[in-house]
Amino acid sequence: MKIILDQFYYDALNEIGNIGMGNATTALSQLIGKTIKVSASELTSLDPDSISDHEDHSKTGAIVKVIGDLNGGFILMLNKRHSEVLSEMMLAHTEYEDDPYMRNSVVIEVANILAGTYCTALSKFLDMSVTPSLPVLAEGSPEDLLKKCGKYLNGKVDHIIGLTALFEIEAEDEYHSLSGDMYMLLDAASMRNILDRINKMRT
Repeated sequence: MKIILDQFYYDALNEIGNIGMGNATTALSQLIGKTIKVSASELTSLDPDSISDHEDHSKTGAIVKVIGDLNGGFILMLNKRHSEVLSEMMLAHTEYEDDPYMRNSVVIEVANILAGTYCTALSKFLDMSVTPSLPVLAEGSPEDLLKKCGKYLNGKVDHIIGLTALFEIEAEDEYHSLSGDMYMLLDAASMRNILDRINKMRT
């Protein structure tokens, strides 16, 4: 069943996203000891074809399953070069800067923080129980990552809500601006649950 989102729903979801990104900024800055700002575009409702047709076909993805009042999860997609720069910046001047395992762990931890802060905002804003799992790392084209995501989430993906996250990282002698795509994938019942909770805010 197709669910139409009106502006009120988008505004509510964007507000939740803004709260989540603000909390992610604080958590990431504390984690790496550098000034990092995380901002996001407005949420948009997407279909799988629009993601699969992305011109950049080499992606690193971190998939996060959620449990509780929602059935679905999140996936953070970064192009491979941006994931490498993010890892380099976060591990610079540490004993792990040349450790490939830790480089992968950086992407996993960033996805964990982004999904975790968004789930926390959803829980508080809409009075829901939403708990994220530990992320799973994958690589490939956007289409490949969506297929892997569907298998890992073990459920039908009826709705994809996407946003572009911008990471601005400042160190003593360098500045990087990186972007990644964050998608929330839900089945129809979960989307209806979110919209029902938002509808209660109208009254």
